[in-house]
Amino acid sequence: MADCDRSPLPVQVEVITGKLDPSVEATAYFVGSESLTNVLKHAHASTVTLRAERCGATLLVTVTDDGVGGATPGVGSGLIGLRDRVAAIGGHLQIDSGRTGTIVTAQLPCG
Repeated sequence: MADCDRSPLPVQVEVITGKLDPSVEATAYFVGSESLTNVLKHAHASTVTLRAERCGATLLVTVTDDGVGGATPGVGSGLIGLRDRVAAIGGHLQIDSGRTGTIVTAQLPCG
């Protein structure tokens, strides 16, 4: 994600993967890109971490920020589109967002 170098917010990127199916790669990129965009627009965060790692037959993509929290998929939300995109390839999206910080985790099948 070379675009992270141009981010106004420090982004720590940790990527540990091998060769993946193009649909998994594209979905992982979309998860990272959309999540980072949401952090910049809404979170008022000071740091964000994007991590992608293969665990057996699953690619885990996690975006974690230290912002204001409160992210919820709602009508017109980009998070709904993100969830739908992940589900389209048989994956699962989880959003944990309380009073502070948000963690977006996508589990993508890459058997």
